[in-house]
Amino acid sequence: MKNLKTLNLSGKESLPLIEGGKGIAVSSGESSGAWAKAGGVGTFSGVNADSYDDLGNLIPQVYKERTRSGRHRELVDFSVSGAIEQAKIARDIAGDKAPIHINILWEMAAAEEILTRTLENASDIIDGVTCGAGMPYKLSEIAARFGIFYYPIVSSARAFNALWKRSYRKTSDYLGGVVYEDPWLAGGHNGLSNSEDPLSPQPPYPRVRELRKLMNEFNLEHV
Repeated sequence: MKNLKTLNLSGKESLPLIEGGKGIAVSSGESSGAWAKAGGVGTFSGVNADSYDDLGNLIPQVYKERTRSGRHRELVDFSVSGAIEQAKIARDIAGDKAPIHINILWEMAAAEEILTRTLENASDIIDGVTCGAGMPYKLSEIAARFGIFYYPIVSSARAFNALWKRSYRKTSDYLGGVVYEDPWLAGGHNGLSNSEDPLSPQPPYPRVRELRKLMNEFNLEHV
């Protein structure tokens, strides 16, 4: 067996083994904290994460408002409190030297507000934010504001080119990495463009190579 070499990820030494931030309370503070403690990058989901009361009991996400807008505000508050809670759990388990990331879906309701409010309260214990399911142009701006690294999920070099030219080039110091998610094999959030046939999958390696080539053209060889 060949030993893995550590990389500098989000400003911390880590093995290149990154937990996927599976949503709806699957990837929690407990799973991401344990993963990071074992040497990898722990990633908890910031999508409808669980929160607890002072006795450690799960707080049911029950919506009491009568209007749609009122229930939306409740959803946002639940999401923020849950993300902060899971970040604290992960950090307590992993310790200070291990990288902890949060995963956010950009197309979920109020993603920008949820991420901003979460980082307002937990940017000192979150090292990076992974974000896909859409074109997260403002991801870099929010992450850089709090001094943490961002990891956009893209399905093509074309998508990253648009993100870079419109936004990311302004905050490239905080670009921790770029995640390629195959639009035919992802199993969800399939980022196919109108020019791509969903019934004719392309092999992933040439698409990753094209993405890497584009990143190098932007002087991102180190990313």
